[in-house]
Amino acid sequence: MQTKGCWRRPALALCLLVQVGGTAGCSYDYPDPAHTPVTETDATATAGPSQSVAGAPDPLVLEREVRNYQDLDGLLKAVPGDVLLFREGPLDGPARGFGTTEQVPAAGEYTVTAACIGAPNAKIYIRQENPTVTLWPVELTVDCPGSTSQVITLQQGYVSAHLSLPAPANTPWTGAVGGVRVTN
Repeated sequence: MQTKGCWRRPALALCLLVQVGGTAGCSYDYPDPAHTPVTETDATATAGPSQSVAGAPDPLVLEREVRNYQDLDGLLKAVPGDVLLFREGPLDGPARGFGTTEQVPAAGEYTVTAACIGAPNAKIYIRQENPTVTLWPVELTVDCPGSTSQVITLQQGYVSAHLSLPAPANTPWTGAVGGVRVTN
C-alpha cells in the first residue's frame, strides 16, 4: 500500500511537467490594434489611417482618397430608405478592406447598394446569420466608378457585409474606396 503513495507525487510532477513542456513551443499571433478594421459605422466616413507602407503619407493620394470618399457618399446615399447597414473603406493601401454586422429588426425586402471609386472593380458580399434558415451569401460585383443595387429578402437576425480583396496585400496605395449600404 505504501508503494502507491510513493508513485503519486512523481506522477503528479510528471503530468505538470508534460503540460508546461507542451505549451512552451506554442506561440500566439494577436493582430495589431492599429491595423484592425473599425466595426462601428460612421456616417461621416473619411479616409482611414493615411500612413503608406513606406512611411510618410503621399499628399496626392490623401487628396484623391478624400475626393473618392465624397464621390462614394454621393453614390451610396442616392438610394432612398431607412439605413440598416452602412460601411465604407479603402480598397488598397495600408488599412484596406472593411466588414460590419448589423441586426435585422424584421424580416422583409431590403435594398443592398454597393459602390466603388478609383479601382477597376470591387466585390462585396452580404450574408445573413439566422439559426433557422440557411441563406447563401449574395455577391455584388461593381464596375468602378459606379454602383449597383439589388433587392434581397432578409430574415430577422443579423446581416453582415464585407469587401472581398482578391489582390495581394502589397498593392500600391491609390486612394480607391468602396462601400455598401442596406436600406428598407
